[in-house]
Amino acid sequence: MRKKVYAFGEVMMRLEAPNFKKLEQTHTLDFSFSGTGVNVLSALSHYGHHTSLITKLPANRIGNAAAAFIRSLGIGIPSVVYGGNYIGMYILERGFGPRPSKVTYTNRVESSFCQSSLKDYQLESIFEDASLVHFCGISLAVSKRTRDLTLEIARKAKERGIKISFDCNYRPSLWEGYEEARPVYKKMLELCDICFMNEKDALHLLEIPTTETELERQIESLLPIVSKLYKIPTIAGTIRTIISTDKQLLKGFLVKNNEVIFSVSQPLQILDRIGGGDGFASGILHGELNGLSAQDTINFAVASGILAHSTYGDSPISSLQDVLSFLNQQNQDVER
Repeated sequence: MRKKVYAFGEVMMRLEAPNFKKLEQTHTLDFSFSGTGVNVLSALSHYGHHTSLITKLPANRIGNAAAAFIRSLGIGIPSVVYGGNYIGMYILERGFGPRPSKVTYTNRVESSFCQSSLKDYQLESIFEDASLVHFCGISLAVSKRTRDLTLEIARKAKERGIKISFDCNYRPSLWEGYEEARPVYKKMLELCDICFMNEKDALHLLEIPTTETELERQIESLLPIVSKLYKIPTIAGTIRTIISTDKQLLKGFLVKNNEVIFSVSQPLQILDRIGGGDGFASGILHGELNGLSAQDTINFAVASGILAHSTYGDSPISSLQDVLSFLNQQNQDVER
């Protein structure tokens, strides 16, 4: 049996004000579904991996619609369970020019996922065919209930010898400062095989000091220490240089064997910003799962992340061939 890549996390309804309007200007909202786990698995399924989501959806028409959307991305749903009535939602107001995009969350703690417990999930059968489980730091932050549940599922996967992938994704608005988050993150990092983080996480979350002031030197100074301290074989992240609302430069880094490997800096034009980081993370996971070299992995991940910004919606849908063509600079004005 081909091993699956799983992700554990919340599915949210994305509501977007169309045509760059602010909420005060619109009477309609376009909706789709999203979540870090959904986004990462969507990309991996398009790269040929066998994927499945671990989550809880409401037992109603909204839950059915979310499940149909997830299936449309090529993600398996046999480990999705149903119960409760609510799904977390966020409203996106897309920025333009100097006006940044804004995200407003609602109904989150009451959602079916955030009210779920360990007994909802058939972990023994799920873990029988799992090669890796991906987790997101947001699940640690939403509530104590989701925090404890995330840590417990990660521990049980680790006990079975399954690889753990973790995106720190520290959100200041969800924590009462670094002091609250720090002990929780340390517990999760002790379980990690692959971690997505940056120099700020090392400096502020983990309180690791450095005398370096330039960004790349901070990464080279701090993240190998994190790798050694928490015995994490692979750490990866990105460096963004913001030019305007829709234009950036993206550079990736990968820490393996006490060495930091960088990609070249690539220009990035943004159609849809949300989910771009998940596109990068999926590229790292693809490289790790396929045994690519460190340099090939980080190059693939940056290309994956850039293409994720170029498609509408949170969930990356570029094919493996799309990424390889980008890497080989086979872009054309129109493919005919």
